Amino acid sequence: MNKVITNIKLLWYFASNWNPVLAIFIVYHDIRGERKYHINTSSPVELRDLTTGFNNIENSSRYEAVNYFVLEAMLKRTRQLTPATIFTDLGCGKGRAMVVAAYSGFTQIIGVDFAKEVCEMAVENMQVTSQYVSGMSFRVVCSNVLDYEIGPDESVFFMFNPFAEETIRKFLRKIEYSIRMNPRSIYFLYASPKFIETFFDFDYEPVYRIRKLKYLEGVILKKDPR
Repeated sequence: MNKVITNIKLLWYFASNWNPVLAIFIVYHDIRGERKYHINTSSPVELRDLTTGFNNIENSSRYEAVNYFVLEAMLKRTRQLTPATIFTDLGCGKGRAMVVAAYSGFTQIIGVDFAKEVCEMAVENMQVTSQYVSGMSFRVVCSNVLDYEIGPDESVFFMFNPFAEETIRKFLRKIEYSIRMNPRSIYFLYASPKFIETFFDFDYEPVYRIRKLKYLEGVILKKDPR
C-alpha cells in the first residue's frame, strides 16, 4: 500500500510540474526498476528532513532518484566505452545508481552522500543487491563530496544534478589534481546535465547523449590525460 501511495504522489508531482505523458513514463520505469532490482528508492526526500551535519545546504538539492531508463542506457554505453570496474556515485542518495551499476558489471561500487539517513538506505539497498550480484563490493561514504578523497583508480563518476555549479567546479578541480598524480581517462555520467558547460571548461568532451520526452536527459563526458 505504501508503494502505491508513493507512486500516486510521484505521478501527481511530475504531471503537475511537467506533463502527464512524462509522469506516466517516469512512474512506469520506477515501478519496473524497483521490481527488477528488488529495491526501494523512489520516494523523494527534502534536505530539511535529513541529518546532514551542515548548516548550509544551499548548494545541494532534495533527494530524487534518476530515472531508470536514462540510468540503464548510460551504464550500458559506459560498459562499452571502458573496461573500468570502479563506479563512484556522487550524491548517491538511497543508492539507485549504485545498484544498477552493480548489475551492469562494475565490481567496486562507491557512494558518497552527506545525509546520514539516505546513506543508511543506500547500504541497505546494496546489501540486498549483494544477494543477487556475486563478486561485488561496495562502500558508502557519509561525507561532503568536496571532502571525499578520490582514489587513484577511480575513473567512472556518476551524478544526477545534486549540486550547484560551484560545487561541481570544485570537485572537477579535485579530479584534475588526481589525474596529474595518476594519469588516466575519466568518464563522467551526468544525468539532467544542468551545468554541463562547467565540464567544457575542464576540457571534457561528450561521447554519448540520451534524451527522452524532452525532459529526461543524460550525457557521458570523457577527459583524457594531457
